[in-house]
Parts: sequence; structure tokens; C-alpha cells
Amino acid sequence: MFKVCVDTGGTFTEAVVQDDTGHFAEYKTPTTPADFSQGVLNALEEAAPAYGITLPQFMADIDWIVLGTTVALNALLTRKLAKTALITTSGFRDIVEMRRALKIETHSMYEASIPPYEPIVPRYLRFGVEEETRYTGEIIRPVNEAELQEVIKQIQKQGVESIAICFINSYANAENEKKAAEICKQKLKDVFVTYSSDILPTMGEYARESTCILSASVGPVVFKYMTSLESKLKAAGFKGQLLIIQANQFVQSVPAILRKPVYLIGSGPSAASAGAVLLGKEMQKSNFITADMGGTTLDASVIQDGKVSLAVGKWIDDERMGIMIPDVSSVGAGCGSIGWVDSLGLIRCGPQSAGAEPGPACYNKGGADPTITDAALVLGYIPYDYFCGGKMPLSIDLARAAVKKIADRMQMTVEQAAEAMFTTVNSSMADEITTVSTRMGYDVRDFALLAIGGGGPLCGAFMAEALGMKEVIVPRFAASFCAWSMFALDIGRDYVRSFISLHDNAAPDVMNELYQDMVTEALSDFKVLNIPEKAVRFSKSADLRYQGQYHEIQMELPSGEITSESIGQAVKEFHKKHEELYTFLLPWVPVEFRNLRLIAKMAVEKNEIMTIPSGSESPDEALKRHRQCFFNGEFVDTPVYDAAQLKAQNRIRGPAIVEEPTTTIVVPRGFDCLLDEYQNYVIRRT
Repeated sequence: MFKVCVDTGGTFTEAVVQDDTGHFAEYKTPTTPADFSQGVLNALEEAAPAYGITLPQFMADIDWIVLGTTVALNALLTRKLAKTALITTSGFRDIVEMRRALKIETHSMYEASIPPYEPIVPRYLRFGVEEETRYTGEIIRPVNEAELQEVIKQIQKQGVESIAICFINSYANAENEKKAAEICKQKLKDVFVTYSSDILPTMGEYARESTCILSASVGPVVFKYMTSLESKLKAAGFKGQLLIIQANQFVQSVPAILRKPVYLIGSGPSAASAGAVLLGKEMQKSNFITADMGGTTLDASVIQDGKVSLAVGKWIDDERMGIMIPDVSSVGAGCGSIGWVDSLGLIRCGPQSAGAEPGPACYNKGGADPTITDAALVLGYIPYDYFCGGKMPLSIDLARAAVKKIADRMQMTVEQAAEAMFTTVNSSMADEITTVSTRMGYDVRDFALLAIGGGGPLCGAFMAEALGMKEVIVPRFAASFCAWSMFALDIGRDYVRSFISLHDNAAPDVMNELYQDMVTEALSDFKVLNIPEKAVRFSKSADLRYQGQYHEIQMELPSGEITSESIGQAVKEFHKKHEELYTFLLPWVPVEFRNLRLIAKMAVEKNEIMTIPSGSESPDEALKRHRQCFFNGEFVDTPVYDAAQLKAQNRIRGPAIVEEPTTTIVVPRGFDCLLDEYQNYVIRRT
């Protein structure tokens, strides 16, 4: 039987297949934006002949398929979202636009100008309906159904594709939201409907409403992808189980994702952190900054002491996502990012991407805008005849013609313009990595840069140079690292309930009741996956803060019954953690509970990383050819090595190029590259 993990990106779809012997193989095909599911089938169709069988035979022998995707994230970053309406309590339709009043968390006070915020749901599609729920959960007024019917008529006239329902205090009692959702679903059969208390039942209207809107806005895209994929897999002969990677690093069923599409935002990139932890254990390294560069985005995260940094709430551009996920920061900079010149005459790259269709100009699929891939081809960094293992020949003439648009505007040669574009995108990505590490109080120079994704190996050393980092690691299967990492993820989900109480007044009975409610919900979710109750493991935590404080700290709680003693112990640990994070503590200030959290999961067996044969320091046996590459304003005769012929202990001195079937590793001047026993390329500054 086979096990398959697939990562659908904005430009390419990568599949990693594990056979009965434990051997891994990777396959890469262009993403198909018109129908993302077709790209998955294309990757599987490419894998089947490698095992000497037909596609139906291969599909019938697949035990399970795990899918991660940046489809939802890319839709959000490029604003290719469904037309969404908001139904909320009368008088509160502007909460999502007011956000947190004057506290602009997505921009710096030192910016010369801050562009006006454009909400996903414009004001004319935000509707108020009469209803009232107290913070205690008491229903004062039920939903005014006559008023709701009038709102539905207006929504029908506007051609809305998705509806987000968020009522005030619905976290305490979801009855009114559920009623409104049921009516909308009955009247609007083809419209995606979701409500906030089903996604994030916590106090804090803005975060809950924003998260609900995000879920609604990507809902139709996710629904189309998931339903099409299930249908195509079944038609191809697949009889196993299809599972989806959530943004919180847990695997879940398709119905669970269709219910809460917001968990698919960041699905693919979140897996990389788990893979980095597993890789670090083998390499005996514990501190990484991951730089996952795909066709549309760069996704960066911090691994400190072998642990993934988690964040309760996250800003994606100007949108707030309130669920707990790995702290992965995304910026619209990838190999497909389009270069342009702004009003100040400066070269910019992204956030718009050429994607897979039409793709960069050099793909010869009709694209004409200059992209980073076109620039890299002009610079000689990627091969025109071995791109994607030789399956996609590239046109150097079309690439030069596209980059010439920038060159003419800037009065540069084509090569100079290409290098300027390449430098610009590397600087943008380096800035994002600095932002991620500095926000967490870390110095990037204390970390190794894990360069992954199709573009990470291409740009990793250049980013490290800009950041002053000493070491770059390009792992085996770098282009499909997210897919490879999915083999290391557990099946699970996280749950949350609001619990507002000072620690002195916290009632253990109430807390235990809330936890039992989450456990019951979790066991119901796992039953759908045919996982027995005894295999499910639970871990409890709570969000604590000093009374009146703005930010909370998540603290672990004992797995058994909550008691007064365990509450007191959690408060003591909170004081210590607060001092550790912020260098001070306030023991005389009351500590406040805000949310109770539960993680339910079933751990899966982790795979060992295979080793490669050792050789001498000289990589000459793997020398493939020489190519003229443009470094620091001049062409250099650069050796090109075949990755398949390299061995452990081979050392490659820059400038040099290593060609993998699915990516290209660039070793610039001033760096050298040593292969370790796991076929990781360890690039260091000389």
C-alpha cells in the first residue's frame, strides 16, 4: 500500500509518495487554478508509472492521501475572494471596519502614509438584524425573522456568494446565530453560510467577526476545490481516506474543513514547522527560521529549542484571524511575483503573482509580465532545459522580453533589471523574516535559515547574506518539504471556550463542565474519522493575563480534573512565564482567566530520514556543465552540478549551481555548500 501527501501551491502541486519499503519519491506538476483538483490528479498520474502500474491500480493501492494547500491563503493575499455579506446585530455593522480603534497593529507608526483599510465586506453588504443576547447567555430578543427575510432579499439582488453571521455575545449562547444560519441556508441554496460561534466561540467581537468573515470569504473556493477533488479521486479508483492539513498543524476530515474553511488558510505552510522539528532532531539542531518560498508567497516561522511557536490570533495583511495556529508570517513574494515600477520610480515585486496560468512569461503560456522566475532565467540561475526535471522547457527570449519592460523604465540593461528584481524580492523576504524574529525577541543571527519551497533554495543564500545569517540549510525534497512534513503530523483538532474569571473566583466545577463539553465535541469529530476513543489524547490549557492587561499567555493545565490546587499552580507558573517573556512580573495584581483550550489528537508514527552514500570532498563526479551566470553586475562562468550524482561530504564552493529535478540551489560567491548524510545542503559563509 502507498501513502501520499500532496501540497497544492499557487504555481506548482507537489506530491510525496511513500511505498511499502518506506522509500520516498517526489513528483511535481503545475497547479491548475481553473480546477485545483486536476493538479492533484496530474501529480498522482505522474507517480503511477514510476511504480510500473497504471493510474487506477496505483489509486486502488493508496491507503490514505493527506492534502495541504495554500489555495485559501493565496486567495486572501491576492484578494481573489468570494463576494461576501455580513449579517450582524443591529447597530454593530461597523465593528469589522473600526477594528481596534486607533491601534493599527499591521503598520508602523514610522510609515510616511498608511493606506485606508478596505474591509473584505464593504459597508453596503453589511446588514443589521434585530436580536439581543446577554453576556450571560440569556436571550432577550430572538432573531427578527421578518427583518432577516428582507435582508436575504437584498443579498439575493447583490449576487452574494457567501454569508458570515456574527451576533453580539453569541459566544455565550449561539441560539440566535444558529437560527439565522438555518434560515439563510433554506432560502439561499447556492450560497455558503457560516456563523461565528461555530468557528471561534470566544469573547471579543472584532476577532470573532473578522475570523468568521475570513472563513466565509474563502468558503466557496475551498468548497469547490474539496468537492471536485473528492469526485475526481473516487472516479480514478481511490478508495482510501482523504485527510486535510489544517492551519493548526493537525489533520482533519473534509467535512470538518468545509464547516470551517478558515482553518485552511495557511494549511500548507503550517506543515513545514513540524518537518523542521523532525529534521532538527536528526541534524542535532534546534534553532531554525523556515523560509518557504513558493510561487506566490514567502511563509516564515521560528523554531526555537526544537519547538514550534504558536500564536493565538494572527494578522494576515490587515485581516485578523483569531484561531490558534503556528506563528507563520506570510508576504506576497514568490517566484511568480510580478515586477513593476511604482510612482516613485522604485522597482517592486508582488504581491500579485502570475500563478500557474498563464504563469511567468518564460513558461510560454501567454504570460507577459516580468516575474522573479523570468529574472532568475535571465541571470542564468535556473536552466531553460532542465526546469521541473526537463518536463517544462523555458523560453529565455520571452523572459528577456518581459524583463525588458522594467529595464526600459529604469534605463538599465536586461541583466541589470533582472538582478534588481531579484535583489528586491530577496530584500522583501529578508525584511519579513526580520519582522518575525524581532517580534518574538530573537536575533536572526542565532538561527539557521531553512530554505524550502520551490524558490527557497534559489534565494536562500541571498536572504542569509542580507540578514547576516551564517548558515542556510536546503533539505532533501526542499521543493516538496511541506508535503514531506505532512507525514510527521498528528490527527487532531483544537477547541476553545470563553471563561472570564479572576483566579480567586474561578470555579473548578464550571471549568470541568466546559472541558467536558469540548471533550464530547472532540470525540464526535474523531468518530467520523473511525478513530477509537481510547486512541485520542487530550491536553488542556488556559489563556491567562493580569487584570486589565491586553495580551494573554497560554498556560498548560493538568490532564485530569481541574481543582483549586491546579488553578493555583497555573497562576504561579503564569507569573514565572510572564517574567521570562517580558522581564517583569506583577504578583500583587489579580490574574484573570480568559479562555479554556483543549487539544485532542492521535499521534502518528514518525518516519526516519534516509541517508545517502558518502564520498570525498570533491564534487567533480557530479559536474554536469558550466553556465554563464550574472553575479554582482557581471557574468561568471559557473559550474553546474547534478544533484543525483552528489554524495555526502561533497563540498561545493560558490559561485555554483546545483540542479535538482524540482528546484535549483544557488551558491553565490562567498559561500560554500557541504552535503550531509541526509542529503541536506548546508550552505555557509566562507
